[in-house]
Parts: sequence; C-alpha cells; structure tokens
Amino acid sequence: MAVINIRGDIVSNDDKWIYDWFDMDATCPKDVKDILEAAQEDEEIEVLVNSGGGSVMAGQEIYSALMGNDKVTIKIQSLAGSAAGVVAMAGRCLISPVAMIMIHNVSMSGASGDYHDMQKNAEILKQMNAAMANAYSKKSGYPLDKILKLMDRETWLTANQCLEYGFVDEIMTEQQAPQYTNSFSGMWLTDEKRQQAIKEKAEAEETEKMKNEILGDLDMYGV
Repeated sequence: MAVINIRGDIVSNDDKWIYDWFDMDATCPKDVKDILEAAQEDEEIEVLVNSGGGSVMAGQEIYSALMGNDKVTIKIQSLAGSAAGVVAMAGRCLISPVAMIMIHNVSMSGASGDYHDMQKNAEILKQMNAAMANAYSKKSGYPLDKILKLMDRETWLTANQCLEYGFVDEIMTEQQAPQYTNSFSGMWLTDEKRQQAIKEKAEAEETEKMKNEILGDLDMYGV
C-alpha cells in the first residue's frame, strides 16, 4: 500500500524547500504526484490528512490529482481545515471519531491598490469561494448555497456532523485507524521566515564555496 501524508501546511512546490530548510512539516502537489506516479497499477493508496490548510491553488492541484482514482482512500486523522478539507473531498473519505473538518472563506494576503483593485479582489475571492465549495457539494450533494453559508461563518464540524452532511463516507473504527503519526503546524510561513530561509541558504552556500576554494588551494600547493 502506498501512503500519502497530507501534513502541516499545504504549500506550492516552489515554497516547499523553505519548510524543508527549517525541518517543518508541509505538503506540496509534487509530493503527492510523485507517490501517485510511483504506485503500482493495482496498488491501494491511503491518504492521511492532518493539516490546517494553506495555499488554495496547491490544495486544488492536490484535489485534482487524487480525484477519480478509485484506489484512493482518504483518512482524516485530526484536522482537515481549509484547503486540506477540500483535498479530503477528492474520494472515499473516512474520519477519526475525534477528528474535524473546518471550512471557511478564502482569504488574500498582501493585497494593495485603490478601491477598484479592492473591489476586483473581492470578486476574485467570491469566485474562489464558489470553486472551493464545489468540492464539498460534489462530494456530499449538499446545495452549493448552503455550503457557501457554512464557509461564510467559518464552520468547524465534528466527525458525526461530517457524516451527517455527507462530507465523509464513514467514521473510522479502531481497526481502520492507521498506525502513523502526524503533526499539525497551521499556517506557519511568513515573509519574515521566507527571507530568513533565503538568507541562511545563501550563507550556507557561500560557506560551502569558501571551503571548497580553501581545499582546492591546499591541493594545489600539496598541503
């Protein structure tokens, strides 16, 4: 059985190295696609979800990669929040009795401009909400307008409520619970952390370059 861990923040492929640099949990679309591509044709695939969400577009990409694969079983271990909740809608889904799904409106950071830009951003966010809501509606058959209302008030759903809404197919028993561990970190990556990683990586590369130059000089002079 192939296992895909959706843990920590859901991030773009380009940002994943920053989390790796700080040894922080994160999942990017490439992580998921690499395991899917390596899986044998008839191999069962277990997707373990423990994430507060992250990048909307990265979540959509992961959802699209998993969607329609009848070998995939998704298991929510603790939290499937925001973009991770969308990922959990990609196929047959089980949830731990103590786990939750959280759905809310899409948000935008770093927006700037005049009131025309802000109005346009508001329209974009509404459209992105509708796109995200489609995943829940398609999975459950629950009306789109009601999904959007749940998102509008940031709704946290228990396992029993998730089953009631049709967001999951069943609640896990002890026999179905996977024996793996995950961690939840929430949205961790800030611009400050990003710049710190870039600086530390550049310094490490410069140190490695200087070391190689010194070793090269030693070899040249036979020391």
